[in-house]
Amino acid sequence: MRKTGILGAVLASLTAAPAAAEPIVLKLNSPAPPRSYLHAGAFEPWAQAVEQDSVGTLKIQMFYGGTLGNFGVTYDRVVDGVADIGFILTALAGGKLKQQDVASLPFETKDSNESAAALWRIYEKGVTAGEFGQVKLLGLWTFPNAALHTKEPIRALEDLKGKKLVASNIIAAKVTTALGATPVTLRPDEAYQAISRGVSDGSLMPFTGMETFKLHEVAKFHLDAALGSDAAALTMNKQRYDSLPAPAKAAIEKHSGLLLSQKVGKATQAEWERGRSNVKDTISTLTPEQERQWKSALEPIAREWTRTTPDGAKVLDAFRAEVAAMRGANK
Repeated sequence: MRKTGILGAVLASLTAAPAAAEPIVLKLNSPAPPRSYLHAGAFEPWAQAVEQDSVGTLKIQMFYGGTLGNFGVTYDRVVDGVADIGFILTALAGGKLKQQDVASLPFETKDSNESAAALWRIYEKGVTAGEFGQVKLLGLWTFPNAALHTKEPIRALEDLKGKKLVASNIIAAKVTTALGATPVTLRPDEAYQAISRGVSDGSLMPFTGMETFKLHEVAKFHLDAALGSDAAALTMNKQRYDSLPAPAKAAIEKHSGLLLSQKVGKATQAEWERGRSNVKDTISTLTPEQERQWKSALEPIAREWTRTTPDGAKVLDAFRAEVAAMRGANK
């Protein structure tokens, strides 16, 4: 009887013991199509690394294709807590992240590796940190320079007269206008239909976007020039982050910041090279003389940007200094 009583007490104590705490589920919204390279190549590895180092405190649930909000509203969805984490194009954040457009200026950077690191470093040094007061910033990067994807070949400035081009941000629209074409302001995911229906003659977009949104199916000609990047960010609801237990915060910090920015920058540059190689037979480039001509036509955009953006001159100088430092270190 005594043994039975002891066994019963042990069983009762096990039953009464609290169950292991369930991990906190964070919802990550990406407006990019489900097949986007960003998911398997960047966001999923990041989420897996964070979960693994969170000591069982976190589970990150992915929502692709704009399930919790498209490109135009994802920043607000994160601020409001509809999504805990969100991938955004900073130009589509309703004018709240204007300083990030420094990476969208034409002919400033060669690839997304240097622009991703430069954007993060000027944020980390406090130059642009004020823009992110409403969120917890996890990473900053850019897509490679935009190219022209058109129904008809563009070989010179004169070929752009009368053309209508999809431009997904303010800088891209100004680039389009300065080159003699008319901008059609649409999100990247709307470009395919615009071109296929004749609303637009082409689009200003990196080769990464061309692949993701299948523009090469409706725009058969491609001009590769450094016509400006799209800055992007992974942001998190600030209150949600602040409420997390210490192991969860530590895991997020470990795998975010400059490390995440550089990883996404490298993945993006690799995707750019892959996408470009798929249409290499229909790509044209500018001659040195043409590039000087195009730079001259676009030079006023940077001057105007510095005048109309808060601390614009300071941001542009800091960005250029970081890019120059990286190029000097790589010599």
